[in-house]
Amino acid sequence: MLRANLVRLGRGVRAGLFIAGLLYLLTTLLPATSMAGMEVSFPRPSTIQPNVDFWVKVFTQYSYRDFVIHDRDNVQLVYQVMHLPGDGCPTREEVDWTNAYLKAKYTDILNRLATGKPPSDYEERDIAAMFRGKPLSAYSAAAANLRVQQGLRERFREGLLRSRYYRPTMERIFRGAGLPVELVTLAEVESGFYPTARSGAGAVGIWQFTRATGQQYMRITRYHDDRLNPVRETEAAAQLLSHNYDVLGNWPLAITAYNYGTGGMSRAADSYAHNYARIVTNYDGPRFGFAAKNYYSEFLAALEVHEHENEYFPGIEYAYAPPPPEPSTELPHPVLRAHHKHTARAHSTAHRRSNRQITMR
Repeated sequence: MLRANLVRLGRGVRAGLFIAGLLYLLTTLLPATSMAGMEVSFPRPSTIQPNVDFWVKVFTQYSYRDFVIHDRDNVQLVYQVMHLPGDGCPTREEVDWTNAYLKAKYTDILNRLATGKPPSDYEERDIAAMFRGKPLSAYSAAAANLRVQQGLRERFREGLLRSRYYRPTMERIFRGAGLPVELVTLAEVESGFYPTARSGAGAVGIWQFTRATGQQYMRITRYHDDRLNPVRETEAAAQLLSHNYDVLGNWPLAITAYNYGTGGMSRAADSYAHNYARIVTNYDGPRFGFAAKNYYSEFLAALEVHEHENEYFPGIEYAYAPPPPEPSTELPHPVLRAHHKHTARAHSTAHRRSNRQITMR
């Protein structure tokens, strides 16, 4: 009896050790991508909440005839929302004129207040109130930090409608890769789910891969381009995002790396102990500018709107969504330019996208 009990005890110990060893292998030796899909939420540091709120307004409140002039670093510091008279999407000339007008107007106001002169009208009084308690030099610094953002309400709504055709397949691909399906919303940020989008930086397709980065994951030749195939490009995006997560270890950094590059983001992470909030606030590495600093905030804002689209766009559940064009990867074919264009920024992995046509410096 004693011997039998000892035998059973020994088997139990060995089984316990085996299970413990198996759990160790699962949690430490398997790629991070196998664990990525287990996350149920995306961190939202309080330091970026104003940025998230700003982009929600850009996506849902401001029309493409609305132009917001604001501080580049402190986006909640909004000087004016100017509505351009007229109907329809403004022309390139109207956009350029409005951008130049607003920047000239507020550069003059801020520089005048920087001299110590009292406000001369209600607009100057409003701005002086924003800077109450700050030194005169703050006006000069603000004058050099102006940025204009065009509203995206109409374009974002169109993207939500287009996404109905792509989301089921994209979510299946991401789920199969062990990724959170919420990441599909990045396609809204990148292109508005526009399958033939092409940026000035040479990024192509719904996921806006450049040729250099795309060739790491897809077949891209002179006569064939998988970036124009939404399924193949989604598979490539899943691979890139998985790689970013493997290297960087959390989603704020991995998502930002989709814009800024894995190598550049790794250097930033090493400098600030992989703390996203500290990186966004303090990192001043090469080309880590407005687009990279706001990319994760744009994603969170787009995700917020997607998850509550009926509240932001009442009646959208009944709206008709035109079917997408049939994908064609054979070239040469005319490729439509993206209506969501992003400012070009290079980085170490050569993955670049371009900022929206309507985002102006």
